[in-house]
Amino acid sequence: MALVRFIAARLAIAIPTVFVVATLTFGLLQLTPGNPALYILGSNATKAQIASLTRALGLDQPLLTQYWNWLTHAVQGNFGESVTASQPAIDLVIRAIPVTLSVAVLGLIITTIAGVGLGMLAALRGGLWDGIVQGLSSLAMAVPSFWLAALLIYFLAIRERIFYATGYSSLGQSPDQWLLHVTLPAIAVAVTAMGQVAFQARAGFLETMELDFLRTLRATGMSRVRILFKHVLRNGLIPVLAFLGMTFIFMLGGVVIIEAIFSLPGLGSLMLTAVNNHDLAVVQATVIAFCLLVVLTNLVVDLLLAGLDPRARNI
Repeated sequence: MALVRFIAARLAIAIPTVFVVATLTFGLLQLTPGNPALYILGSNATKAQIASLTRALGLDQPLLTQYWNWLTHAVQGNFGESVTASQPAIDLVIRAIPVTLSVAVLGLIITTIAGVGLGMLAALRGGLWDGIVQGLSSLAMAVPSFWLAALLIYFLAIRERIFYATGYSSLGQSPDQWLLHVTLPAIAVAVTAMGQVAFQARAGFLETMELDFLRTLRATGMSRVRILFKHVLRNGLIPVLAFLGMTFIFMLGGVVIIEAIFSLPGLGSLMLTAVNNHDLAVVQATVIAFCLLVVLTNLVVDLLLAGLDPRARNI
């Protein structure tokens, strides 16, 4: 019951957040110049044709009426039809989500393994190793992802032909081809975050190793390895885990640029194309999809934190 109440409390916050984002998105898109009917019909359309399509799309109705009609359909998963692809916008978004998640999740895995590993190395070894880790982490944080992406494409895709520079293959069709397509984009979004996680992990582990109960455990003769994996790792990862949730959210934003560089058919590429084509239905559906991914990420992180630290359930 406690877990159910915890999830319900988080959803009570998440649902209004999605509603506010949806409302702001609709309102901001109404401020964009131009008539969507003109974009659909082209510059050679007559005024009568534009007026007829405007009425058919309901764009001649009062703004509040348009908003209510859009909202009642959106909660049912109907965001309208793409004016360029002539398909439901939600179908385009559903096809694009796995691509974006593939890059972001693999990037998060790389960030977690490398960042936590470097942070633990710096905290446990100290001295020269600490300086090396801090130097590498600072360098990683300073590297622009788009510049790193260009280097990765040149050296590992064009020159050495180890990975693919463009395109995408789904995980279900061919796991090895999927990995060859998403590895470079995942590395590009992971490196900057890896430096940040390394610093966070280093600070978390250093703070944990100074706790009084660990000194007591060492005095009782408990082995260093057992103390490290049973107590230091668990307690040190609590602040890191919260930071990884924010890191994943920032990765979702960074994937927008990376997808364009690697020609990946994900949410980022879909949104950029929709904006250029004035495809408002797709833009709205994509923004809501990003918002739901952020809300879901926060919920998962909260649940993991509650599992590691029961005190988090009361926050």
